Amino acid sequence: MAGESYTQYGAGSIGKASHTGSGDIVAGGKYVGGTTPDVSAVEKLLEEVQAMKQHLDESDRAEVDAAVAEIQTNPSQERFGKILRTFSGIATVIGEAGVPVIAAIKALLG
Repeated sequence: MAGESYTQYGAGSIGKASHTGSGDIVAGGKYVGGTTPDVSAVEKLLEEVQAMKQHLDESDRAEVDAAVAEIQTNPSQERFGKILRTFSGIATVIGEAGVPVIAAIKALLG
C-alpha cells in the first residue's frame, strides 16, 4: 500500500491485519502473549477428568463431556480458561473425588 508505514515490536506483531472471512487472525499461534498449554499437562488433566466422571450425575457428566470435546478443538486462551473453571468448579463441589482434577489444573497453570 503506497504511503503506509508500519513499525512492529515484539513477538507476534503482525502490523496491519485485514480480515475478510471468519475465524481468528493469528500471528504466532492463539496463545501469543500467554503460555501455550503443555500437551502432556492437558492430557493428564483429561485423564483425571475422565476418572472423576464416575462420581457425577448425568447433568454434570454431560457438561464435562461437552467441555472435553471443546478442549480437544484447541480453543482460544479465553475459552480454555473457562473450560478449566468448569472442570475446577465441578471438581470442587464433588469433594475428595475432584482433588486430582484440581491438582492437574494447578500443574497446568504452573
